[in-house]
Amino acid sequence: MPRKPITELSGGKSPRQRIWEAIRALSTPSPARGEGAIVEGACSDLGTFTADGLSRACKVEILPVREYIKCLVAGGWLLTLSQGGRGVNSVYRLEKDNGIEAPRVRRDGIEVTQGSGNEAMWGAISVLDNFSAQTIADISGANPSTAKTYCLMLAKAGYLVAAEPGKGTGRGGKPTIWSTVRSRISGPRAPMITRLKAIYDPNLHQVMWMAGADEAAEEMDHV
Repeated sequence: MPRKPITELSGGKSPRQRIWEAIRALSTPSPARGEGAIVEGACSDLGTFTADGLSRACKVEILPVREYIKCLVAGGWLLTLSQGGRGVNSVYRLEKDNGIEAPRVRRDGIEVTQGSGNEAMWGAISVLDNFSAQTIADISGANPSTAKTYCLMLAKAGYLVAAEPGKGTGRGGKPTIWSTVRSRISGPRAPMITRLKAIYDPNLHQVMWMAGADEAAEEMDHV
């Protein structure tokens, strides 16, 4: 039986994720709106926008919106088409689409790479039926020990099951063959291991497993 999520985080998506999703929406008007249609918050049907319009579209306060825009401009994700001044807003355009995941970037434009390995491993896990941690490491380029830990943690959260349990170590050992639980895949974003040794699913905005939670539940059953 699939494990139930531990809890749903209040507030849902992070502000930067909401800002990024709004940028992509403003930059790619839906054909369903018809030619010349303008997305709410955009400057025109050409996919340009201002910080104020973006703030309204993503429902995030203007200060964090402006701060993230500075980061994205510095990193080349956004292009400043016209520089604003007193009473005039700067106009921006999406120049480099990072996909669904919001770019993790500092003010100087340098991308934060921590956690990107999870995306590569999850990309392999989500399309394979049966695999070992070594297979995931080979495909994603991750360290074998990192891939092994990620698989073990995903198994605790119910994303994987051991199709063939491993035995022993070294040359005579047999690695665990994992199988992906398809019903557990909720979206394209990779489950994350937090500093608290919990598994967080950014697609659902839920903590799916936390160290010690199973033991606590078992104790409650016997109270």
